[in-house]
Amino acid sequence: MSKFKSGFVAILGRPNVGKSTLLNTLLKQKVSIISNVPQTTRYVIRGVLNLNQAQIVFVDTPGIHLFKGKLFSNLNELVFKSLKDVELILYLVDVTRPPFKEEEMIMNNLVKKRIPVIMALNKIDISKEYINSYVEMWKEKTKGKLLPLKYFIPISALRGDNLDKLLDLMVELLPEGFPYYDKENITDFPLSYRVADIIREKVCLFLKEEIPHNTAVLVEEINEEENIVKILANILVSKPSQKKIIIGQKGRMIKEIGTSARKDLELLFSKKAFLELWVKVEKDWQNKPRVLKELGYLNP
Repeated sequence: MSKFKSGFVAILGRPNVGKSTLLNTLLKQKVSIISNVPQTTRYVIRGVLNLNQAQIVFVDTPGIHLFKGKLFSNLNELVFKSLKDVELILYLVDVTRPPFKEEEMIMNNLVKKRIPVIMALNKIDISKEYINSYVEMWKEKTKGKLLPLKYFIPISALRGDNLDKLLDLMVELLPEGFPYYDKENITDFPLSYRVADIIREKVCLFLKEEIPHNTAVLVEEINEEENIVKILANILVSKPSQKKIIIGQKGRMIKEIGTSARKDLELLFSKKAFLELWVKVEKDWQNKPRVLKELGYLNP
């Protein structure tokens, strides 16, 4: 009988490569928000997958990017800091797009580490055009030696192609050990952050790209009763003009955001949800450590 294996696996990549989609697909439950807007994920989220002879604790990181500012430099630092305590790195790339400068930053960091790496070549359901570009770029960085890379594997996080093979490879590379979490635990992501992420996902869904980058959600209250949960949250923006856009004409946009978010919140809490949303202008909030700490974006 094979021995039990366990360990932490960091999912790493630039924005919009499908990290959150992959995590949600593997866990068969939504723990990380998904949007076409880059930099949707702003937290390091842990998702727990229990298999017959293994437990994999996934660390879904924010996308590595080249944006400037306190918030974005802090998120990059958070990503690379999260790699210190993992047993395996799952490096996800989008083969529908050519490698860009973010790939240079990521590969330059990874080739220096002794942690095993699997490169998952994602979105093969759309195109396989740039698979060789990523493979050759890695070979160039390692001068043909490949290490610490163990495997290349083409996948579709959305459609599920080759995910069983990917799981087998991850389990193969994990050390023997005991489970870190009870089987009932799917994530240790704090509840208030999960609520905030659901609301921000709807902001990303309904508004133009430039608005979500300048928004954050701060959950002020979660009052859970027997048959209902009451939530009070603020949507933070940088400018009064952004506040007007989020509220919308006669309050239609914020009502639409709230209605959509409430449906997901009712699934999360398994009961009726009452959601009260306010929009607050906090000028230059992305560069204020006090605000970033409240939001959970600041490195400890």
